[in-house]
Amino acid sequence: MKLKKLIFCGVMCIIIYGIYCTTTTNQITYLSLGDSLALGENAYGDVQYGYSDFVASYLKRNDMLAFYSKDFAKSGARIGDLENSIFKNEKITVQKKQYAIKELLREADLVTVSIGANDLLSDLSLSSMDSFLLDEEKMLEKIDAMLLSLDELFQLLQKYMKGKVIVVGYYNPLHESDAKVNRLFSYLEKGYEEKCERYHFTYLSIRTLFENHQDYLPNPFNIHPGNQGHQAIANQIIDELEDSFLK
Repeated sequence: MKLKKLIFCGVMCIIIYGIYCTTTTNQITYLSLGDSLALGENAYGDVQYGYSDFVASYLKRNDMLAFYSKDFAKSGARIGDLENSIFKNEKITVQKKQYAIKELLREADLVTVSIGANDLLSDLSLSSMDSFLLDEEKMLEKIDAMLLSLDELFQLLQKYMKGKVIVVGYYNPLHESDAKVNRLFSYLEKGYEEKCERYHFTYLSIRTLFENHQDYLPNPFNIHPGNQGHQAIANQIIDELEDSFLK
């Protein structure tokens, strides 16, 4: 009698699981947050097809995209700007429907974030970004201050969302590399990695990727990547999704 009950329970579990699988979809709400890189600005100052658009297209091709927006990403945005967008519960309109950022963060399955570059480069111009002219001590101080702001932003993101957060790392926009630059980038990356680990976010390192492909930065007078660079970042994100999130 007990055996029959066990078999019956087992069959019912299989039936319920089958119904769940056939009625549940893998539809993903995806937000791209941050600065001009998240927005899709290219090496010639145009906002076109950025890394988040490539990721969204991948999800759409695989029938996994429920909603996508990069409308909260802004050229020139700093960490504090993104924080303010969340505090003020900024709203966007997509296809005549209004969405608030807090609402979308709560619903989001995936958020990619690119932020912090403008905090570091705020008082630098392309002409002053020569490694010889960089004051290492002052840059380290700026990085430390930026990491404190980043911690506040990550706390805020964690407060509103339960989905996966991928933080896009840094590449060297100086078209050169020496011991000083390498030390600064190593210190910056370590800080980002520690913050991401603390909040259980995924840090996506792209520094080496860009070092091995100088063609990803085709314009020496602009720090943004070209189309190939954006595609390469998207490929790294997609690899991360396939390795963990989508499984």
